[in-house]
Formats: sequence, C-alpha cells, structure tokens
Amino acid sequence: MLRKTILFLSFASIAALIAWGFAPGGSTPACAAATSAQGQCTLQLTVNSPTLQGSPAQPTGATVSWTITNKPPCYRIDGSQVTFNFNLNDGTNVQRVVQVAGNATNAQVNLAGNPLPPNKRVNAITANVIVKAIADPVQKRADSGVVAL
Repeated sequence: MLRKTILFLSFASIAALIAWGFAPGGSTPACAAATSAQGQCTLQLTVNSPTLQGSPAQPTGATVSWTITNKPPCYRIDGSQVTFNFNLNDGTNVQRVVQVAGNATNAQVNLAGNPLPPNKRVNAITANVIVKAIADPVQKRADSGVVAL
C-alpha cells in the first residue's frame, strides 16, 4: 500500500512539473517579467490639443505635442507618426502625415509647400499620434567582489 502511494505521488509530482513547464507564459524574458510584475508593460501617452497656425481661412500649419506617461524601463522610443486631419467647412477631410525620429514629443506640419484647397475654412483639427517603442537590447550590469586582507 505504501509503495502504491509513493508511486502515485511520484507520478502526480512529475505531471505537475510537466504541466508547469508547458503552461502559457511559462517562460518570460527578464525584462518583460520585471515590467509586467509592476503592471507597466504598456506604453501610455497623452496627446494635447493641436494648435492651428495662421487663421482658419488661411492656415499655414499646425502643431501638436504629447507626453509619454508610462514607458516600460527596458524599452526606448524609436519614433512617432503623427497624422493631422483637417476637417474643412464643406465636410471634406485632408490628411497630412509627419514622421518624427527619436524620442521627440512634438510635431509640426507646414502647409506652405502643400496648402489646403483654396476657399476652404478649417473647422477642426485632429492629431493622431502613434509612438513606437522597441526593446532596448543594450543592457549593462556590473558587479565586484571585495576581500579585506
């Protein structure tokens, strides 16, 4: 009877260890484990209201700024894409896309070289910001040992 109980417990232990190894998310990179443990593995940003340059009847450009409120510690900002959407008084929408390199937190579109259609007034501006964060492969660690003689 004792042998059967020990055999059963051995099989149950082995099955538990196997199941633990195959569980979803069983292995997590150290960086992801550290950030997900703190609940900070998502990039969060707040976009401010865009500002029109010039007058609504004759705009010369627009600007927008944003703040990144939660960046995981093992990531770096690689760039951003800002889509300015100009809603005109006749109901049409005109889009201008601006690529921002690095970790800048503002963007500007200049309408001088590519103006909006003539005799149209801007009713509203929407700025959609997409920030790209990538895993930062540069990880440094230092350690030292000391012995008193």
